[in-house]
Amino acid sequence: MKHIKFYLIIIALIFCGNLYPQSFESVYSLYSKKDYFHFRDAVGRAGEFQEAWQKPFLRALSECIFADFSSSAGKISSLMNDYPQAIPDSLMKELYENKYYDHIFRFEYADAGDACNILITKYKKYLNQDEAENFPDEAEMLKSLKDIPKQEILKSGDVKIKIQKDMAGLWRTPVTINDTNVSFVFDTGADFSVIVESLAKRLGVKMTGDEFKVGTATDKKVLSRVGVLDEFKIGDITMKNVVFYVMKDEDFTFGPYKIEGIIGAPVIRAFGEISFTKNNEVIIPDIPAAGTLKNFAYDGYSPVIQVIYNKDSLNFLFDSGNNSVQLFAPFFEKYKSFVTDNYKLQKLETGGAGGVIETDGYVLDNILLSSGNSSAELKNISLMIKPLSEFQKYFHGNLGQGYFSRFDTLTMNFKNMYIEFK
Repeated sequence: MKHIKFYLIIIALIFCGNLYPQSFESVYSLYSKKDYFHFRDAVGRAGEFQEAWQKPFLRALSECIFADFSSSAGKISSLMNDYPQAIPDSLMKELYENKYYDHIFRFEYADAGDACNILITKYKKYLNQDEAENFPDEAEMLKSLKDIPKQEILKSGDVKIKIQKDMAGLWRTPVTINDTNVSFVFDTGADFSVIVESLAKRLGVKMTGDEFKVGTATDKKVLSRVGVLDEFKIGDITMKNVVFYVMKDEDFTFGPYKIEGIIGAPVIRAFGEISFTKNNEVIIPDIPAAGTLKNFAYDGYSPVIQVIYNKDSLNFLFDSGNNSVQLFAPFFEKYKSFVTDNYKLQKLETGGAGGVIETDGYVLDNILLSSGNSSAELKNISLMIKPLSEFQKYFHGNLGQGYFSRFDTLTMNFKNMYIEFK
């Protein structure tokens, strides 16, 4: 009987989460590895930790990742006020980084700029190489935006827009700017919307501030300025005070193929929910639907989707502006024996804004991936064995149109954080 009581006590401790500081460390390590869906679940299961600040700290990070920005900002403000000496500087850096995203996702550019400046001054030594390179450029950009009003959306009722696929297989939507009709790419993976310099000048887009550098899919930096459009229309939807990267035409010209503009994530998120159909229609409901999938997160600006492979939960970047599905170095490390036993190393080409580069990798002839209630068998999928960007150090792959073109409808719900394929 004593042995039974002992086991019951151990089980109770495990399930109540009362496991002392290493329990906090084990949960936080999931965040550090960007294993966001396991991190969210671990935070939800966690009991009380040894330090009073640790549980709200983890919850604040989780809420930012899963787009509850107001709640995250509130917790971060309380943590900074109540525990300024208790929270180590390395973790205070994480709070300021999440505070930055909480503000910028709500178009509070001045507050985002303040958080950014604190990161690059007080917490500079805790930034990784990518952050140390990018946050000064973010700070430069935000200087130009500190007095810009918040982005607004005006819509009434459900909206249906006819779109088309271009020669690269990307979705194009009609956009009206200053009574001029243009065709822009829909790109859920773009941090901000983009307009090329020649078109911005022709349409009288207001450009502010100095040039700064913007990262690309290949980690090459390209120069940009900030542009702000007071108003433009997508179908019957009016967008106001929208921030654009104004970028060089040559960075979006690939031989005969040219992109003049991109509708990026801040505009798409404002829709609340958006569906792309195989009939080349975009459907934007007036009220986003409820959903239970919860397979959608954010890593900073970048959308992340939970993908299942061989019963493993993997983290993929979700990018509608990419025509393909790609696998990255963490996938290779996880399944290295299988890959090297069955495939031959070769040269791969990959690219985006800024050009095309060559790298080592494999081509998998057949792979079955699932997300939510969907599954698709994909063929000839590139696997890059070396990370070409900071993202590729952590994520298992990129889920682009090569996956969701297999389905009739793709729905992204930003209110309840799910992506559904039907």
